[in-house]
Amino acid sequence: QGVNAGRVCYQTAELELQRAGLPASSYVYTAWASLEWKKGGDVKTARTLFQKALGRDPNCSAAWLQLGVMETKKRHWDRAKKCFETVLTFDQRNSRVLQAYAIMESQKPNGDSRTAIDLFERALNANWRDGGVYQAYALYVLKLGDIDSARDLLRRGTHVDRKHAALWQAWGVLETRFGTAEQARDVFQQGIWSCAQSNGGQSGGSHCARLWQAWGVLEAKEGDCMAARQSFSRALDADSRNIAAVTAWTTMEANLNNIKDARLIYNRALKRFPSALSDGKTALWNAYEQMEVRMGNIEEARQIYQMSMRESMSAKEEYFDEAPSNISTSKGNASTDYVLRQSEEGYVWMNNGSIEGKLPESQVKKMSSRNRRLN
Repeated sequence: QGVNAGRVCYQTAELELQRAGLPASSYVYTAWASLEWKKGGDVKTARTLFQKALGRDPNCSAAWLQLGVMETKKRHWDRAKKCFETVLTFDQRNSRVLQAYAIMESQKPNGDSRTAIDLFERALNANWRDGGVYQAYALYVLKLGDIDSARDLLRRGTHVDRKHAALWQAWGVLETRFGTAEQARDVFQQGIWSCAQSNGGQSGGSHCARLWQAWGVLEAKEGDCMAARQSFSRALDADSRNIAAVTAWTTMEANLNNIKDARLIYNRALKRFPSALSDGKTALWNAYEQMEVRMGNIEEARQIYQMSMRESMSAKEEYFDEAPSNISTSKGNASTDYVLRQSEEGYVWMNNGSIEGKLPESQVKKMSSRNRRLN
């Protein structure tokens, strides 16, 4: 529903521009393309829409950047490089393009670290206040094993962009792994003070949620479960839909064999998502199911899967119209009513609210054909 709704919005925008006698917008096509590949997973359609955007404006930096990022994700290194190099011919100081180019170079098999570092340096020279560049650069040099340089980049980043919560989090996590617990706590606390929003309440607001979550992970690692629970609770107070906090907290409780507490945390978190079709809620259902599997609770995992599927199908209200709505079958001496419904994973048989099994597409077509003959 989210992807379809977004697609309708962009199609409507395209039609309205046509009706008004205005040219198509490269920005509409760029945003539409990003939706198709990020949410819909349709790279082919996204690539076509990016080309439409560039057809309208060959110098649209946003379209070239997003296309380059997509090609990087698909590991089409030469295509991605062409996108970034094209932008730099007319927009040489675009720090976001330079950063994306550097990340691409850092991910290439047998890539040249010197080239990636030079691109990160160019990005900082273009915009020395861009916290995102400092973070990406630090994570790369940390990957190369240079802990001190990574720490220095994160420290410099927080000085020029004190409200960049991801920078503070990366720095705190670095100290968690390579420094001391006290150093990490100090970084998290400074970050929360710096990033707190005026209307964020006692926990500082959504910007601070990731810092509280990382702090909770630190305390769990240190074996202070009470402190970890306090931090996770503050994370959810700052942002009640912070999935990382929910999964980290439930993982800790499950490892302590507090399975009832872990289930309670998941169930409370699921109620905070109004849409059954949101990516966040889907991720929570999946994490909940996987926790039960890891604990060896296969029946509970099956029930969670069924609940998530029922909720998703109820939200979509998609019934398979061509097949019979009810089919009477016999199991032993009992007659059972099955209902065929469509889910995100295909067609499934429902029996009194429970999912009994999936139906192959070929079988669905046969049933549809038989139903038409009978009618």
